[in-house]
Amino acid sequence: MADEVDPQINPADPDPASRVWPLGGTTWVLTEIRDAQGAHAVPGGIRSTFEVDTDEGHLYVETGCNHGRASVSINAASLQVGPMALTRMMCPDSVMWVEHSIVAVLQGQVPYLIYRDILAVGGADKALVYRSDLPPAA
Repeated sequence: MADEVDPQINPADPDPASRVWPLGGTTWVLTEIRDAQGAHAVPGGIRSTFEVDTDEGHLYVETGCNHGRASVSINAASLQVGPMALTRMMCPDSVMWVEHSIVAVLQGQVPYLIYRDILAVGGADKALVYRSDLPPAA
């Protein structure tokens, strides 16, 4: 049957939690914003995403209110993010707080770290914590 998986062709991953998701080609969903006051969960109902297209050299963001794009170059430990072009809708204060936090972090030379399905972007003063939207491709 077409729905059956042949374990010799597509074997089950014995430890999917040990995989590292790639920066490019993954949709990263914002879960937390960290600043000098601590870690803040993204308010309920707000979906904010981060995607890198390594072929085009662009970073795409959905802030929960607006959509944006910037040029990006990547090295092993940091991103060089160009000016962000965003749509200009106004949204409730909690959503705008998320957007302002994203824009504050995603500019210039920005450190990043990937651990399994978690992506942290930013520094000690302000950081964005994302989680992969989907499991990695086999």
